[in-house]
Amino acid sequence: MIIQKNYHFYAAHRNPAGGEKCGRIHGHTYDVICYFNFNSMNEGGITCLFSDLDKMVEPIIKEHCHWFLLYEKDPLCEVLDLANEPYLKLPFVTSAENMAIWLLTRIKNETSLPIYKIELRETKSSNVIYEIENR
Repeated sequence: MIIQKNYHFYAAHRNPAGGEKCGRIHGHTYDVICYFNFNSMNEGGITCLFSDLDKMVEPIIKEHCHWFLLYEKDPLCEVLDLANEPYLKLPFVTSAENMAIWLLTRIKNETSLPIYKIELRETKSSNVIYEIENR
């Protein structure tokens, strides 16, 4: 049984490798769609309560909400540190692709959930899909 759950968070970022437009500081409403593959159901015909998924997944997703997400090697980190400005330092360039890998990996490693695929939508017309092959 495949269970799909939708989440979202708001964040700013920049990606100098993304050209003139994406290289500037800008924000998104990130839509995150998680796919879980459950192999069994209980006697009531339920694989997992949606609220149980939310209890485990939402805290991971919401950690990124209303933050400026910045690659730890971005030179802007130095400036923000000197100015004592808060931001969330991440170990990767903040592309949609890297964010999808990061979120799926964290959910998989920090919960007992059988997540195998994630969609991360940056805009209404642009999203990336990351799927683990061996589910």
